[in-house]
Amino acid sequence: MSSEEILYAKGAKIWVPHAEQVWESATLEESYRKGAGFLKICTESGSLQEVKLKADGSNLPPLRNPQILVGQNDLTNLSYLHEPGVLYNLRVRFCERQIIYTYCGIVLVAINPYAEMPLYGPSIIRAYRGHAMGELEPHIFALAEEAYTKLERENCNLSIIVSGESGAGKTVSAKYAMRYFAAVGGSESETQVERKVLASSPIMEAFGNAKTTRNDNSSRFGKFTKLLFRNHMGVMYLQGATMHTYLLEKSRVVYQAQGERNYHIFYQLCAARAKYPELVLDHQDKFRFLNMGGAPDIERISDADQFNETVQAMSVLGFSISQIADIVKILAGILHLGNIKVSNKYTEGSEEIDTESCEIFQNDLNLQITGDLLKVNSDDLRRWLLMRKIESVNEYVLIPNNIEAAEAARDALAKHLYAKLFQYIVGVLNKSLNNGSKQCSFIGVLDIYGFETFEVNSFEQFCINYANEKLQQQFNQHVFKLEQEEYLKEGITWTMIDYYDNQPCIDLIELRLGVLDLLDEECRMPKGSDESWAGKLIEKCQKFPHFEKPRFGTTSFFIKHFSDTVEYDVNGFLEKNRDTVSKELTNVLAVSNMLLCKQVMELEEVDTLSVDAAKSSTLGGRVVISAGRKQVVPSKQHRKTVGSQFQESLTSLISTLHSTTPHYVRCIKPNDEKIAYKWDTAKIIQQLRACGVLETVRISAAGFPSRWIYPDFYVRYQLLAHRSKIDKNDMKQSCCNIVHKWIQDEDKYRFGNKQIFFRAGQVAYLEQVRSNLRKRYITIVQSVVRRFIHRRRFLRLQRVINGLQRYARGYLARERAQKMREVRAALILSKYAKGWLCRRRYLRLRHSIFGIQTYARGMLARIKFFALRDHYRAVQIQRFVRGVLARRAYQRKRRNIIICQSAVRRFLARRKFKRMKAEAKTISHMENKYMGLENKIISMQQRIDELNRDNSNLKHKTSEISVLKMKLELKKNLEGELKNVKVACMDKDMLIGALNKQLESERDEKMQLLEENGHAQEEWLGQKQLWRLENEELRKQIDEMIEMAKNVEASQRDQKERLLTEIDNKELNEAYQRAIKDKEVIENENYILKEELSRFAGGVTNYSHRTRSVSNASSQNEEDVGYASAKNTLDINRPPDLLNKNSFIDTTSIVMKLRSILEEEKLKHKYLQEQYLKLASRNKPTEDSFRVSELEVENEKLRSEYDQLRTSIKHGVEINELNAQHAALQEEVRRRREECIQLKAVLLQQSQTLRSFEPDSLQLRGNDVHELLEAFQSQKLVNRQLESELKAITEEHNSKLVEMTQEIERLNTERQELQNVIFESIDEFENASVETLKQNDRYLRRELKKAISQYLLVQEELKLANAKLKAYRQDDGQLEHKLEEEMSRSRSSNNNSKDVDVGANVTKQKSQNPQGLMKFHSSDLDKILQRLLSNMTPRTVVGLLPGFPAYLIFMCIRYTDLTNADEDVRELLSKFVIQIKKMHRTPHPIENRVIWLVNSITLLNLLKQYGDVDEYVKFNTEKQNQQQLKNFNLYEYRRVILDLIVNLYQALIIQIQGLMDAKIAPAILNNDEIQRGRHAAHGMRSRTTSIGAAAAAASSPDGNGGNVPAWKQLIGQLEHFYKQFQHFGLDNCYAEQIFHQLLYFVCAVALNCLMLRGDICMWETGMIIRYNLGCIEDWVRDKKMSNDVLKPLAPLNQVSQLLQSRKSEEDVQSIVDLCTSLTTAQVLKVMKSYKLDDYESEITNVFLEKLTKELNARDMKSNSSDEFTMDQKFIQPFKVVFRYSEISLEDIELPSHLNLDEFLTKI
Repeated sequence: MSSEEILYAKGAKIWVPHAEQVWESATLEESYRKGAGFLKICTESGSLQEVKLKADGSNLPPLRNPQILVGQNDLTNLSYLHEPGVLYNLRVRFCERQIIYTYCGIVLVAINPYAEMPLYGPSIIRAYRGHAMGELEPHIFALAEEAYTKLERENCNLSIIVSGESGAGKTVSAKYAMRYFAAVGGSESETQVERKVLASSPIMEAFGNAKTTRNDNSSRFGKFTKLLFRNHMGVMYLQGATMHTYLLEKSRVVYQAQGERNYHIFYQLCAARAKYPELVLDHQDKFRFLNMGGAPDIERISDADQFNETVQAMSVLGFSISQIADIVKILAGILHLGNIKVSNKYTEGSEEIDTESCEIFQNDLNLQITGDLLKVNSDDLRRWLLMRKIESVNEYVLIPNNIEAAEAARDALAKHLYAKLFQYIVGVLNKSLNNGSKQCSFIGVLDIYGFETFEVNSFEQFCINYANEKLQQQFNQHVFKLEQEEYLKEGITWTMIDYYDNQPCIDLIELRLGVLDLLDEECRMPKGSDESWAGKLIEKCQKFPHFEKPRFGTTSFFIKHFSDTVEYDVNGFLEKNRDTVSKELTNVLAVSNMLLCKQVMELEEVDTLSVDAAKSSTLGGRVVISAGRKQVVPSKQHRKTVGSQFQESLTSLISTLHSTTPHYVRCIKPNDEKIAYKWDTAKIIQQLRACGVLETVRISAAGFPSRWIYPDFYVRYQLLAHRSKIDKNDMKQSCCNIVHKWIQDEDKYRFGNKQIFFRAGQVAYLEQVRSNLRKRYITIVQSVVRRFIHRRRFLRLQRVINGLQRYARGYLARERAQKMREVRAALILSKYAKGWLCRRRYLRLRHSIFGIQTYARGMLARIKFFALRDHYRAVQIQRFVRGVLARRAYQRKRRNIIICQSAVRRFLARRKFKRMKAEAKTISHMENKYMGLENKIISMQQRIDELNRDNSNLKHKTSEISVLKMKLELKKNLEGELKNVKVACMDKDMLIGALNKQLESERDEKMQLLEENGHAQEEWLGQKQLWRLENEELRKQIDEMIEMAKNVEASQRDQKERLLTEIDNKELNEAYQRAIKDKEVIENENYILKEELSRFAGGVTNYSHRTRSVSNASSQNEEDVGYASAKNTLDINRPPDLLNKNSFIDTTSIVMKLRSILEEEKLKHKYLQEQYLKLASRNKPTEDSFRVSELEVENEKLRSEYDQLRTSIKHGVEINELNAQHAALQEEVRRRREECIQLKAVLLQQSQTLRSFEPDSLQLRGNDVHELLEAFQSQKLVNRQLESELKAITEEHNSKLVEMTQEIERLNTERQELQNVIFESIDEFENASVETLKQNDRYLRRELKKAISQYLLVQEELKLANAKLKAYRQDDGQLEHKLEEEMSRSRSSNNNSKDVDVGANVTKQKSQNPQGLMKFHSSDLDKILQRLLSNMTPRTVVGLLPGFPAYLIFMCIRYTDLTNADEDVRELLSKFVIQIKKMHRTPHPIENRVIWLVNSITLLNLLKQYGDVDEYVKFNTEKQNQQQLKNFNLYEYRRVILDLIVNLYQALIIQIQGLMDAKIAPAILNNDEIQRGRHAAHGMRSRTTSIGAAAAAASSPDGNGGNVPAWKQLIGQLEHFYKQFQHFGLDNCYAEQIFHQLLYFVCAVALNCLMLRGDICMWETGMIIRYNLGCIEDWVRDKKMSNDVLKPLAPLNQVSQLLQSRKSEEDVQSIVDLCTSLTTAQVLKVMKSYKLDDYESEITNVFLEKLTKELNARDMKSNSSDEFTMDQKFIQPFKVVFRYSEISLEDIELPSHLNLDEFLTKI
């Protein structure tokens, strides 16, 4: 059986010609047999016909394409490429699916829907950005994206050619293309350049478009717009634009056909006439140039609003207010010029009309208004309208014009003036759009008229069709070239394709003695006419095959164009070609007083495109304006005609297009009535032939139009071959086996490198074979399934019968058993019932008897109770009545007595008052009264005088403050000496106690010393008395000093408020408290001395009864007598400035007294030392003193060494370990200090004990003292030598570390400078050559090698420094060993002195608790933030507390709050915010953005938790409440940080979405087991530019570029982000918000891709989506997120269910109930794009209408929107929730690896 017999089988669909519908579908009633003479068919209308056939079958009717190919995106993908197939495919897409765009090879076919469509919003632009042509639905944006991508990739010039007849939508298509370029070349929010480019459209439409019978907004000129792009860092940015116009239809200014309008601007101006009363305008019907067509208005268009838009656009494009006003005046002048009335002129003296002349009245209102508006002489204008000048040999002759000539001159002037104005506006637009930059790449958008043919075709139609012939020739050459290149690229053999060449037709028009040449020649003839030109055409052009003469007459001619044969009427050709205007009239306008009018008339005729090609340095046409000199007007013989100018412009345009890569848009007008989605087949087929679409189809059909990539062909047709011929690892060979088996003719296919090429009809043949095989296989499957169903039904029936029998038998058995149980149960029930009745009767009787007894006894008891109660009440009433009567009698007597007493007392008082009144009038009384007052006045005056004297004294003392401040240093020294005296006093007390004990123990042995003791006691009493007096005097002086200091401080508080605010109040109070404690200590010492003296006086026997001991005396101030106590460290660590500010002010006399006291104390101390030496010489010579002094020296030396060592290693690399060692050694030193203090206390006690001995007996031997001094001096020399060596080593180490630190800082500075140089040079490399870039690359590599070598040297130096540091550690070990030896020695000495230890208590100062503060200096803020922000890597953060940097920053804020440093906290937070903003604006990894999102949220929560808002502090602990901010209210900064958090969240979301975008569509819409290509439907012919992508898909076994499924890659990405959020401590509520937004983005991208890819809207896609979404939902549930995270996926879930649902009229309501999250536009888009499978029922229009009605009836907010896409850029608001932190600030420690120890100090 031949392939024709297989294809033309019974039931096959074919196409037959039809008179009205052009083509009609029919079905074969019987199969075709080779050699048959006819075919029996049944048409769609139901009529049976017979189609006659030739014997060889060459005229078989064309077959219909298979159902799978119906509605293809690309017409060249159809298996049968013929006219009915193309027409039907377009009709299905346009009428049924309402898709207006379709590809035809490289051509985009756009059908005007005559309705608003939601296809051009920002979301659609974003959807097409980055997608190759063919991946998504056909669209003007896809074509524009293809051009823009090629511009970015190859930096070449491109063009988009938009053509079509009037009303087909050329202007709108060009406008949307430019809008796309403006959006992707700049931004969706328009910049200045994009605004200007888009604003040029309203201006050009107003001045160049008009309403015609076919289009309400028809462009009456050709326009070629160059969009100029600049390459910046590999991205093309829109730089500017230029515009070139062709063949403006000037005749429309003075004439319009019926139903048409003039240019829009005139009607807009008339609608806005109220704004310009000076123009004297009226309704448009009042003007002759506007009322010819009889159609002044356009439906749904407001001319007034359009005028406002035009004026606004002109303002945007640089037109000044004066320019706009002058343009409006010129337009109004043209309208009034048309209303100038030309009337007949009568001969003088008669009423006969003069036919050779005419008349315009001088008082013509329109003439005067025209002159006033254009600022010309109206008389000159009238004169040259009535006269014309003819130039003869030597003179000019004035000839009057008749009415026709005058009106023609008037109309010619109006056309000329409007054309010049149009040229001027275009020139201004070009100047505004082109900023004069250097040459850029461009994308040209050509909006030019399509092929036109009317009943009467004139010069304009001839030029338009000539231009279309040239463009069609360029189009055919380009299509042929691409077709041949495709074959060469795939490496297949091919033969030359023959295509239609219209060069003969172009030769007819262009060649010598062609149409244009003869027309120009006739225009140069003085007596030339249209008829003579027509005769020459018929005579000269008969040799051209494309020329035909008319059958009758000579006023027309025919030209056979590529699309149709057109008849041209010659009337008006010469006049329109000449385009003459009176020279005198132009001169009248040229001398106008209006500058714009003068400039317009002096414009030169310049072909801007040719000038643009000639001047590479200038973009666009320049308007030549010369106002300084008069232009020389060429003569008629040398002036170019309109035809020659148009030919030159067209030639330059074609050359420009040849130099670019063209893209084509063919606009189709579906009907002439402008009815939405109405299909006029005859009109559309004529346009398809005219615009070259069918020619493209024919060229494709001549070769191999059907193309499949190997994986897609294998997936669809693998069932056509036996499994032995199938090899999944070698798809190409498998495809070859399939093709070889079914297609025998090798010329019907070709195997390319990546694709299989088929000739027309072969894919349909394979589809038919596949369908037959599927039917056979389905029949077998059905038989097996039916057998299975019937057998299962039988087995089910058998099981049912057996079950019924079993249940029936069981029922009968259960009934019998039930009866037996009932009989037995009846007996038992009767027995129990009788017993129950008897018991109930007995119980009822007993209950009645008990009730009667109860009520009887109760009644008797109540009677008795009532009698007793009445008696008691009677007694009580009698008692109360008797009491009331007695009290009344008493009150009455008492009241009478009081009245008598009052009367007597009143009498006595009156008498005394009279006597005192008489005495008060005497003088002595007055003197006594005022005597006390005079005394008070005198005392107050004295008090005022004393206060004044005190005030003057205070002023004098204030002047002495500067002198007193100079003496503060001296006072400090005195205070130190005073402290020593106090210590000595305390030691004396302790010694006294020890001596008392020794005296008590040796009382019996030393009775002989009693007399000496008596003398000693007398001396002691005198000394104590002296001390007591001195102490009292000292206490008074101290009190005076304190009082004086308080007074001076109070007097200076107002004068020096700024200085007092800087004083540390806390230290001042502590100093004051220490002074008070010193005072108390002195008083205690005086008291102790008094007690001791009294005890000595009372005798030795009273020693045991003393009331105060040394131990309990020291215990009173136990907290303040230890090492580093407040008393010992009063002013040690305070800087000099604070000492000067906070120390007490003293006078000179007090200082001198203190000095004298100090001298006396020194003498006493010296005396005590001498006594001690005597005692030591008398007893055994111990080494305690030597050891004490030696330990003191060693301790001081070690302390200084460790201080120096700590300073030297402060900036070292091993700072953390050394700090730890230093802390341990410091603790050891403290412990040894305590032991030394204990030793001192023991020695002092011993010396105090020996003071009671006689001084003469306490003498040391001189030699022993000398030896001890020499040993002490030698030991001091040794210590000094060791100290100098350690200092030298430390200084060397410090210098090395400083040098290394400086070297590291220098290297960091050099690295930063190199980075800046590189970043700055990137901008300079934009236009650099390749050689320059190579040189820079070599230089950078050399510098990098140099830097690496320097880095290695630094590493070596660092190793040496580490070695030295180890040596220093060894030295530290030796020093520690020395300390241990000294400790052992001190312990041994301590053990030896235990027998004399009296238990002196030495207590260390209690360590202060951490306060959660970080101390810092404001100068280090930049470095702190640099290390916390820029240097904080994710690896560092993982090991820290979540939000740790935020805690550090907040602890710094608390420090500023404690010190009340307003500027510091403002600087800290401002720099923090600025630094974070810099980070989120610049590219950074996602990890860094997550880190600082977490830290910003943590910082905001800390500011709330430790703020002053009760809502946030109610969960705080007591310690946290104490740590709240006291001085600052950071509410404004909380708002700033909140905004910062939102910005960080948005930047994070945008960056994550950018990473996920490419994986979403394959992850949601594709599957590993059901592979469908990303290109044309089912792997059909892909776009030329997408071959590389198809190859990439073919090379991948799973179609997604790897072995990992796409959905797993997407979930892996989500898992990666989730782990990052967990690692960096992002709270779950914020992670859920982020994933909620990401899933919305997944839904939006996938849904938009599905909406724009009709080839995958099928049942299988719904199953794939459901499976992939299920995987994502399982992942979300595994992470235990809330169900709200999955809500954004609801639209995608519903789309998957919609694709899998039934689509019949009965299922409309279920579909409506299902699609609750989808808009009406989205549901209808899916339904109209749905691809039916072979066995699915067709979606009817009735179903769609009913579904639309039900969907519109829903109550949805977004239901009214026509947008079927989701906004991918929508980001849901971020909700920041307060989270309480349980972390204590005082527990936070500063890690060493952050290198912040030198800047931050924990307090």
